Amino acid sequence: MEVNHQYPPIQDRRFSLARWSFYLLGLALAAGGIFLMWDLLWRAGFNGARILFLFLFGILFTILCLGFTHALFGFIGRRRTPTSSRIMDTLEPGDEKLPLAPTALVFPVYNESAERVFAGVRSVFQDLQRTGEGREVEIYILSDSTNPDNWVREEFSWVELCRQVGGFDRIFYRRRAKNTNRKSGNLADFCQTWGGRYTYMIVMDADSIMTGQAILTLIRLMQKNKEAGIIQTAPRIANGETIFARMQQFASRAYGPIFQAGLDHWQASVGNYWGHNAIIRMEPFTEYCDLPDLPGKEPFGGKILSHDFVEAALMVKAGWQVWLAYDIEGTWEEGPPSIIDSAKRDRRWMQGNLQHTWLLLARGLHPGSRVHLLMGILGYLVSPLWLLFILLSIWLTWQDLNTGLTKFPVEGFVGRWFHLDQSQHGLLIFFITLVLLFASKFFSLFDMMLQRGRLKQFGGFLQVTGSMVLEVVLSTLIAPVLMLFHTKFFTWMLVGKSVTWNTQNRVSDGTTWAEGAATHWFHTALGVGLGLLTWSISHLLFYWMLPVLIGMALSIPVSVFTSSVKWGRRFRAAGFFETPEENEDPRVLHELNEMVARPSALEFIFAKEIHSGLTTAIVDPYVNAVHVSLLKPNAAGVTRAPALQTRADRLLVEGPEKFSAADALEILADPDLMLNLHQSVWTNLASATTDWWRIHVERYRISEWARERELVKKA
Repeated sequence: MEVNHQYPPIQDRRFSLARWSFYLLGLALAAGGIFLMWDLLWRAGFNGARILFLFLFGILFTILCLGFTHALFGFIGRRRTPTSSRIMDTLEPGDEKLPLAPTALVFPVYNESAERVFAGVRSVFQDLQRTGEGREVEIYILSDSTNPDNWVREEFSWVELCRQVGGFDRIFYRRRAKNTNRKSGNLADFCQTWGGRYTYMIVMDADSIMTGQAILTLIRLMQKNKEAGIIQTAPRIANGETIFARMQQFASRAYGPIFQAGLDHWQASVGNYWGHNAIIRMEPFTEYCDLPDLPGKEPFGGKILSHDFVEAALMVKAGWQVWLAYDIEGTWEEGPPSIIDSAKRDRRWMQGNLQHTWLLLARGLHPGSRVHLLMGILGYLVSPLWLLFILLSIWLTWQDLNTGLTKFPVEGFVGRWFHLDQSQHGLLIFFITLVLLFASKFFSLFDMMLQRGRLKQFGGFLQVTGSMVLEVVLSTLIAPVLMLFHTKFFTWMLVGKSVTWNTQNRVSDGTTWAEGAATHWFHTALGVGLGLLTWSISHLLFYWMLPVLIGMALSIPVSVFTSSVKWGRRFRAAGFFETPEENEDPRVLHELNEMVARPSALEFIFAKEIHSGLTTAIVDPYVNAVHVSLLKPNAAGVTRAPALQTRADRLLVEGPEKFSAADALEILADPDLMLNLHQSVWTNLASATTDWWRIHVERYRISEWARERELVKKA
């Protein structure tokens, strides 16, 4: 394979200047703000606490300035079409006829809802069929599920999907017996086993949705750009029902485009990979993106959790380009439904990003890749730094007011130039911070106003402005709570407490008051305590900190309220947080939501009880046949372990109620044993010593009768 082995080429001199201008402006703004704060502190005299305060301010203010430059350059960049940094501009008229190459569309799954996963696969497959193209695209569901019920449900859902859409030759299912290295290991196993059949791989998440046209566009972008190793789309968040989820999806749709355009402005062909909704060139990915183990043990060492950033860096290091196709439409994902679910996901992401500290100085990485890794690290270090900044502010205020030292303030440069006293000087810094913080909201609103029909996609001008105001209020309340979550997770990492890889919750029944109180009691107590402390020190300090204190103190009701589906629907009815998907109702999302809403065949087959998967796979002839057919046959002459046979005998006598998930998985993995158990249950039913199998055989007969009646009614 021919590889460049050099840094990906900058597109032209104009683009190189644009990259430098981005960083120079951001750092110049940061330097100006740091100078203003330095001058303010210098007026009262420096000590150790003030030096630390200035250091923390410098880091936080620099991150804020870089966020502002992303919004500014993105807003400007969206006014200029074409631009040198857009990968989409490489497609020309007639390129829609470019031949397609063999492509695998892969859905890694880990203990997800089988109904939702396969409804998504079905909607994507059907939309691809509607294009009249895409026979070169084959779909793989790559299961790492460790829950025996999920395993059997996935198999049944797969065979039913293939039967209904005629997809046995294009939709495949595989489950790994051992989920080594989590998602990255899942994909690596696929690449090593089947990767040689395909030129490209489109990686999805369990909740990812993509239109057929978007899939074809990605493949043709790869065909046109032979140096591209990864092309990442910017998936929109959709299908949120709670207030929190709807707020997140509105923010991603309203503010996301200018930030993504700003990101694409400086990174160009040295982009990043976000782990899903992206197309990958199979050969270099398999050859160069094998992940190393980090020095030491988890949480900071060991296996890499956030594999995507590292894989992008390795791809770029090998001389391949990584692009962000932020303007491809028809690519979606779903977000967490509550503050608590978002925090659970962030804990895993935080550990993964902080592991990247090992790689910042790794040999041979492109400077752009180092910037991506650094931004990911700082994105989570902001929270503990912000909390330390707040606590230090309280300490400095107390120190100034209660030490009894006489002050000898000097005029300072800003005071001399603009005739400002210390209070006015502080207000100037505060005003500049607010401008930088909220500028992206105004840029996004102006961006919508300058595009014909864009405001209407969000419900109109009044709905957009009202939603933005409400989003600012809720985000202000939620931000201190997430800060405390992240700080706790960071502290846990420092003491060596690693995360477990849990399934992401994508559907919420709402945070209960009991759950909210159990999770947020410390946040509430800290907010009330800091409020009393700051009030006793300085009423002015209390009012300055009031937005942060209110967010902490009201964390329980805010968490419960924002997780409510009922209130989320009321907000939607009132026109708040509308998104283009809700007003335009794309067909692929409409079909997905219809399939999720209608009764599933799984409800007829699987009882809602412990070990329903194992029980159904033993009792139901159809499910048993599907399950056994997907297992690897036992090697000839290999004798079954006596302990396993003993457990199987006990299962027939006692039923599975006292069996562990590990026991169920071991029994499910033996094809001969599953056939024998199925035969034994049906032939020895009269002499069974437990009612468990009699009840479930009768339930099977009733469900078969109910399904036949349903088919008759439909006919």
